[in-house]
Amino acid sequence: MILDSIENAARYLHLGIGIANALHYIQNNDLTKIKPGRYEIDSDRLVMLVQQFESTNTDECRLEGHRKYIDLQYWISGSELMGHDVLKSQPVLEVYNEKTDCVYYNCISSFNRLLPGMFVIYYPTDLHTGIADPLSQEIVRKVVFKIRVEA
Repeated sequence: MILDSIENAARYLHLGIGIANALHYIQNNDLTKIKPGRYEIDSDRLVMLVQQFESTNTDECRLEGHRKYIDLQYWISGSELMGHDVLKSQPVLEVYNEKTDCVYYNCISSFNRLLPGMFVIYYPTDLHTGIADPLSQEIVRKVVFKIRVEA
């Protein structure tokens, strides 16, 4: 997992073309003007999901993981507490769904507060979840880039 501010994006450009392209997209586009939805930036290699929602508290012991994609999440407005754990041998709650590239695990996580202008990168070895930030009532608007893992 990598967590930082978009002002420091240059530190991470060497991590792969998909991550570099997602960070450049954030820096070079007005994300406040893009309607919620799914956008293919580079076929299925780089997909952008623009999300807007009221954050809620969910089961903090239910974390998701992915196999085919890296998640790069960027907060435009609002904030969330993002839970994280490293994939080890946690019990599976829901088996892997190839269509959604998602599997759910039962585990305890450490939380970080993500604010506008911040991003986080979750690799397939990173389990994660988001819950409501008790210090904010603002609607969350964020972009999730799905970056296909290079073989």
